[in-house]
Amino acid sequence: MRTRRTPSRKARAAQPAARTVELIIEQVGARGDGLARLGDDAVFVPFTVAGDRVLARIEGKRGDGLAATLIEVVEPGPGREVPPCAHFGRCGGCAVQHLDDDTYDEWKTALLTAQLARAGLGGIAVTPLVRIPPASRRRAAFAFQRRKGAALVGFNARASHAVIDIERCPLLEPALAALLPALRAMLAEVVAEGEDGDCVVTLTEGGLDLLVEAEARLDLFDRERLAAFAETADLARLTWRRPGVGFAEPIARRRAAVVCFAGIAVEPPPGAFLQPTRGGELAIAELVLRAVGTAAPLLDLYAGCGSFTVPLALRGRVHAVEGEQAPLLALDAAAHRDGLAITTEVRDLARRPLLAHELKPYKAVVFDPPRAGAAAQCAELAAAGPPLVVAVSCNPTTLARDLRTLVAGGYAVEAITPIDQFPWSPHLEAVTVLKR
Repeated sequence: MRTRRTPSRKARAAQPAARTVELIIEQVGARGDGLARLGDDAVFVPFTVAGDRVLARIEGKRGDGLAATLIEVVEPGPGREVPPCAHFGRCGGCAVQHLDDDTYDEWKTALLTAQLARAGLGGIAVTPLVRIPPASRRRAAFAFQRRKGAALVGFNARASHAVIDIERCPLLEPALAALLPALRAMLAEVVAEGEDGDCVVTLTEGGLDLLVEAEARLDLFDRERLAAFAETADLARLTWRRPGVGFAEPIARRRAAVVCFAGIAVEPPPGAFLQPTRGGELAIAELVLRAVGTAAPLLDLYAGCGSFTVPLALRGRVHAVEGEQAPLLALDAAAHRDGLAITTEVRDLARRPLLAHELKPYKAVVFDPPRAGAAAQCAELAAAGPPLVVAVSCNPTTLARDLRTLVAGGYAVEAITPIDQFPWSPHLEAVTVLKR
């Protein structure tokens, strides 16, 4: 049984006393909270814009500053607009729906330029932000909680494990939002009282693909209920997995849950990583293809299911490296079926980056790592990489670190393009082209 730890007297004394203060917001920070000053302390106030004069309640420490709750906007600053979602402020998915378009563009671009400057790369020119519109998110992970005979399905509340039971979300493809009522009813029947979990829903060419992750141990009747749900909800595929267990149990496969990369159909494993929007994937792929041109053979690192490997392979030979086997099996199947010049390798690039002799055969490298970046592999590329590197990133902080390594190794940044396929959040993609 877990016990709640009571803060020590010393820890309690270190917390500032709660009080209400009036503040002037100076800027919007990297997480989307407004930043003000109170004496020598920075104060973070959510849902504010630069120029706001606000009443806020100091709640406690946050890093080297103070966390506050917004009580009232006494006098609004410029750059503010009405948020489009009724859940904004409670749901933790979006941080800056209250910014107008111009203010938002400046803030989002600054997420990248500020990190480049901190890494000593402030002179790099950044192209205008490419924005992917709302209502286009094809993949979403919903949290759920089974409480008092019902299932709450939505996103976690801000800084909390509580679930906001969403009615609509302006980010989602309509088909994902339309599934939520039936999903709630199914989970209320199958999941035990008090259980929590997650549902990953992906809109594929064959329809909706649903992976449920929960501790529930399914019996025959549960499986029959789930199969009936897949039929009535017209799902392409339904899979169940217990957290921490690698095996995902197939419940129903009514159609192939395929996605198409450059017209080539690939069926990813349940819950596999995909770019969250089709528009974002196409924008990134276009920049990658334009940079690579006709260079071959190519190396695609952190390849996933092949969202870049496949279009690149339509031009020449590609070796795809990924840390998990299941996505590469899906890519292998598509390559074999359509006669693509793709070879694959399962490899943990954080622990075993490709070394100089392994990099030597390739004319160009594309890499798209997780948020932790590609520190180990970039060190090897800096020492012995090919003439062209294209870095795709979802984290400006680790991207700036990796670019600093590559530049120190003799590469020059030719172009860097920020791509916003996570509207109203602090997340930002970018594509960087480097040559030497």
